Amino acid sequence: MSYTLAAAASATGLSKTIILRAIKDGRIVGTKDEHGEWHIEPAELSLLVPSIVEHSAGGPSTVPDVEALGAQTEALLRQAGDRLRRQLDEVHRDREDDRAPDPDLVLVDQRERS
Repeated sequence: MSYTLAAAASATGLSKTIILRAIKDGRIVGTKDEHGEWHIEPAELSLLVPSIVEHSAGGPSTVPDVEALGAQTEALLRQAGDRLRRQLDEVHRDREDDRAPDPDLVLVDQRERS
């Protein structure tokens, strides 16, 4: 039983683009049918995502790799936190710039004018 590109993406949690790039790069083998649709064998997908297993009942399913998912989540959260820190620093700099006196403005003491 082979997967279509869309089914392979759904089964692995990867995008169709990533799977197609793996085929084009030669990391996995995929074949096109007479309609131009890609088909990928489960054994090939296991090269990309080792947690793909065949069940004796017939269909492939995924077994999540909790440690890998945790590491990916941690990395994404770090990236998001860094991005938010940079944005916050930028807002603080903008506020400080708004509060700083404009050197082009000349302040005149009102008492001197009268």
